[in-house]
Amino acid sequence: MNFSVIRRITAVSAVVWMFATLVTVVHAQEAGALPTRDQIDVQYTWDLTALFESDQQWEEAFTKAEGLLDAFRKYEGQLGKSGANLLACLKLSDETGMLMDRLYSYASKKNDQDLGNTAYQAMTQRIQGLYTRMSNATAFIEPEILSISDKKLNKFLQKDQDLQLYDYYLEDLRRVKAHILPREQEELLALAGDVTGGPYDAFSMLTNTDFKWGTFRDEDGRETEMSRGRYYQYMYSPDRRVRRDVYKALYVPYEGYLNTLTSMLTTQIKRDIFYARARKYETSLELALDGPNIPVAVYHNLVNTVNGNLEPLHRWAAVKERVLGVDELHPYDTYAPLFPDVEQTYTYAEAQALIKEALMPMGAKVGEIIERAFSERWIDIYENVGKRGGAYSSGIYGVHPYILMNFNGTLSDVFTLAHELGHTVHSYLSNETQPYVYADYPNFNAEVASTANEALLRDYLLSRAATDDEKLALLQEYAQSIGSTFYRQTRFAEFELAVHEKVEQDVPLTYEELNSIFGEMYQKYWGPDMVVDEEENLSWSRIPHFYYTYYVYSYATSFAASQMVAQRIMEEGQPAVDDFIKFLSSGGSAPPIEVLKIAGVDMSTAAPIEATTAKMAELIDQMEEILARK
Repeated sequence: MNFSVIRRITAVSAVVWMFATLVTVVHAQEAGALPTRDQIDVQYTWDLTALFESDQQWEEAFTKAEGLLDAFRKYEGQLGKSGANLLACLKLSDETGMLMDRLYSYASKKNDQDLGNTAYQAMTQRIQGLYTRMSNATAFIEPEILSISDKKLNKFLQKDQDLQLYDYYLEDLRRVKAHILPREQEELLALAGDVTGGPYDAFSMLTNTDFKWGTFRDEDGRETEMSRGRYYQYMYSPDRRVRRDVYKALYVPYEGYLNTLTSMLTTQIKRDIFYARARKYETSLELALDGPNIPVAVYHNLVNTVNGNLEPLHRWAAVKERVLGVDELHPYDTYAPLFPDVEQTYTYAEAQALIKEALMPMGAKVGEIIERAFSERWIDIYENVGKRGGAYSSGIYGVHPYILMNFNGTLSDVFTLAHELGHTVHSYLSNETQPYVYADYPNFNAEVASTANEALLRDYLLSRAATDDEKLALLQEYAQSIGSTFYRQTRFAEFELAVHEKVEQDVPLTYEELNSIFGEMYQKYWGPDMVVDEEENLSWSRIPHFYYTYYVYSYATSFAASQMVAQRIMEEGQPAVDDFIKFLSSGGSAPPIEVLKIAGVDMSTAAPIEATTAKMAELIDQMEEILARK
């Protein structure tokens, strides 16, 4: 099976409007209970009929996909005989992949609406099983291609113009030739797919459906049902008692399953090592980065450069402690509003208007895509009972992207919406411009558009700040973003690397060991002003991205790249916009570092990382200058 299909499956597997619903949500919160799905007005939910009109139509497409898998048999052993055979097989692979991606998207999104719905749990499991069967049915393709001599393959390409579409794919495949196994071994790896996806599936089911959440008392003393969505909402509360209570309530179910969660994470790491050793890589990191063609040095450069520039984050902790007026800074203080007098909430309509205005420098093309996302129900807005937490944007070739949100009206939610719209624009332009084989962009470039949107939104808000207090609040948000998206994700990347290296060295992982590693890194990053609570030591247990295998580092590298992109757009205007649109439209048609250079950023150097840490220091300088005047 070809690596591009493996990457698409990995991304798919890892990778989840106004007054009437707002009233429903507020009333539900006042009652201490979340609304059920049927209580959400349909206009505030996504419209999945662009994927399939009904479950029955999905079933018919599923049957068609099964038939397409059978069609691969006639190409086995035939790819080296003619360019026509090779082209036909690759086209079949694309056709099957497109259909199966659509099948998965429909099933998983129906499931994400209510994770307790067993019918859609089963549907999702069926398409995951079909992906495994596809892996098995196509396992012969890459070994056969690699058995074709370079001379013969070049003749195929020269003779058949249509086959030239796959030139970069074939070149990239030959790059990893040493790690493609003989057919029988590729089939065995494909058959393992259902099993090796178990840790993430178990983590998701445990934390989304089986956990029993307790309650906490809000600012008015009302008993309120706990949820992950409410955790993020109340971490911004100006009431420290509420923040502390919600923080401690969040970890109660995790603490009750620490042995189980340790087993899940350890099994996931062993899965990564299994695939690395099976494909003849020295480490799991090499496997994870070699697929998308990222030098391992980029990962180490990120971690090492950030470790050498932790002082701005330490300063940020000291500012927080001083402004909050607390004797000790705790993890539940990290999101506390430092300037509550200018804290705002937003309706969804207000968030839409603000984002459209802020992103006008991106140009008309981006504006049109965003308007369609708002008006054509590409977005599922509000939290409901059983709905998957967090937010994501999911691109589907041949269909527009979809966004999942859990919108509560905070400024953070506005930034999250802008962030996911960046992914949506990226997916839309890549799918519109590139053929299927190159439409999927690698994780390394995946967060550039999303965080560039956030940077432009921050600049817009800062430019409109009328008072020192308003500017302080926005400077806080900007520094907060660098802390959580750049420093935090690098810390996660360092933790992920550390625990993988321990298991690769046959060091057993207990939850005590995981707690110790995570807690010590948290202390190192935040510095001496932070008091690390026991709950924070076990925070590793609630991070779903640790099941995505060396994914989080790309948040930090993309964030650094996006700051340069946003600055270019504001300073240079249309030429920078044109470069950015070209970057977003390039998908996976070239090595990711080379694609990013189109937007004017070279991530093979430390410069973007150092510029981001310097930006953090600059923001704190501005904040302290204003505070000194007050």
